[in-house]
Amino acid sequence: MYYFVYHFQVFLLIMMRMNAMIMIAPFFSSDVIPFRIKALVSFLVTLVLFPVVAARGYKLPADMAPYLLLVVQEVSIGLFIGFLVSVIFAAFQLSGQFVAVQIGFGINEVLDPIGQVSVPLEGQFKNLIGILVFLAINGHHLLIQGIYRSYEVAPIMSADKAFLGGLLQYMLHAFSGMFVVAMKIALPVVAIVFLVEVSLGILARVAPQMNIMMLGFPFKIAISFVVLLVITPLIVRIMRVSLERAFSFMFKMLEHWPG
Repeated sequence: MYYFVYHFQVFLLIMMRMNAMIMIAPFFSSDVIPFRIKALVSFLVTLVLFPVVAARGYKLPADMAPYLLLVVQEVSIGLFIGFLVSVIFAAFQLSGQFVAVQIGFGINEVLDPIGQVSVPLEGQFKNLIGILVFLAINGHHLLIQGIYRSYEVAPIMSADKAFLGGLLQYMLHAFSGMFVVAMKIALPVVAIVFLVEVSLGILARVAPQMNIMMLGFPFKIAISFVVLLVITPLIVRIMRVSLERAFSFMFKMLEHWPG
């Protein structure tokens, strides 16, 4: 008990990093999970990590202002770990947005219970598949493992002047990867719908008396759903590979942390 009281400041810093990750990471940040459950998970994981981290003997500042700076550093590291994975889920929603605009579903939006934002039906469908793939590869375990690994390479009081530059570099790489993943998922449906649009345009020139606009909307929707049904295994594979690469990138980033 005396050991815990003596290192209580370290315990709070570990909890700040864990709480920050839970606030932004997929699955953990969902409002479907009650706040008390999130707080309990954060406390229990911190309780497990605390003896390992505190055993390294950190020298914490005695004043409040330097300690607040440490809290900001811990929060930034936790947010960044969760952000790297949440960007992939933003790519899933973005791919659904690409498809929804092409088939005329862009105006039909629903509330996403995970991100608490309005997304098209296609985006919600892709997001739910992504959550299932995330749980299938034990992504929630890998996020907690990432927090543990972060204390090996980015411990308390380790940030220096190179921290901001390296952080921006990793964020740029994550954002660029988001658009690549979104295009990989949406490209088959978008390409097929584009060919349908070209065919309908040619048909409108050949038979101008036909109402191509009224014929085209249900035809594009039906074709896109058929294509989506056929390529669903491919979408699941792309999501799985994307999430695995995101976690691999996260661990690689932690190994080269600019601290």
